[in-house]
Amino acid sequence: MSRKNKIMAAIAAGALVLLVGSGVARCSLASADGPAPEDAPQQQQSQEQRYPDFSEPEGQGGASAPEQAQGSAFEALVGTSWVAEDDPTSTLSIVSGAFVEKSGKDTIVTYWTIDSEDAGSAVLLASKSMTEAASPVTATIEEAGGTTVIRCDALSHAYKQVQAGARTLYFSGVTSKLAESLGCELTDIESAVSLRAAAVSPACERAVWDAEVWIDYANNTATTTFALDDGASTLISVTRSPDGTIEAL
Repeated sequence: MSRKNKIMAAIAAGALVLLVGSGVARCSLASADGPAPEDAPQQQQSQEQRYPDFSEPEGQGGASAPEQAQGSAFEALVGTSWVAEDDPTSTLSIVSGAFVEKSGKDTIVTYWTIDSEDAGSAVLLASKSMTEAASPVTATIEEAGGTTVIRCDALSHAYKQVQAGARTLYFSGVTSKLAESLGCELTDIESAVSLRAAAVSPACERAVWDAEVWIDYANNTATTTFALDDGASTLISVTRSPDGTIEAL
């Protein structure tokens, strides 16, 4: 091998070491016989499509979405449960960005965002589908006889708030690979998911694991996702920190 070829081989080997040392790996556990993993650039493009960037363009003022939601009385209702005033068999769950109404086997999901808010009321932009145009509706929150009542033209009933009792959350799609990949106990993972589900969607009864784990070897962390079977497919992200603690968001 010529001196030039030796130098090029050494540079290539060094680049490979740097890439392995600083990379983030993605483990897909859906099937051992599934298709081979895509190249890193394709994985990065897939991640960008799945989690689009909603950040505000440079040069535009105004608060970001989390800052606008902070202190919102209406956003504070996320994770609460309700029952119809005129029909105790009809229930309402308020999850992030959606109303989920259930009556028997029927489920109606109404997607909403806050357009404006005053004391005791809010103007929402609501639609029955993520693809249809949203229309402004008024939602009011009032106290009646010691009970909180929500009224909105986008809802089938007026609902009164109830305190959800103890509820068991069932898990689907979970295998031993979950604990093995995250590097922690399965009971700790399910406990974190259950607590988060009780806060954001208390009426939900089932969480489905997506069978994917993202491992950051450089920072010694791992992340996976569960989808709640609550009509709005609320997502819960679970992260194992370097010290072994579990956080569900």
